[in-house]
Amino acid sequence: MWYAHFDGQWVVRQMELHPNKKPVLLLAGRDDMEMCELSLDATQLTRKKGAEITAIEFETLWHQCGGSIYHIRPRHEIK
Repeated sequence: MWYAHFDGQWVVRQMELHPNKKPVLLLAGRDDMEMCELSLDATQLTRKKGAEITAIEFETLWHQCGGSIYHIRPRHEIK
């Protein structure tokens, strides 16, 4: 399974879950070369029924897979 946390149009966190393998957790700014480079619009995920999960579902999976707490920065702090 592939999961992505989008902030606006771009992926900021990405999870890849495969049976019998360690989860792959990727963060923007650290793992950019390994992450999906498509914008949200380009993925067409918003048009695919059942493609969306809630923020709570994503956070739960992220933490269960060993992901650290993600701190959302206010837009005025992002350069």
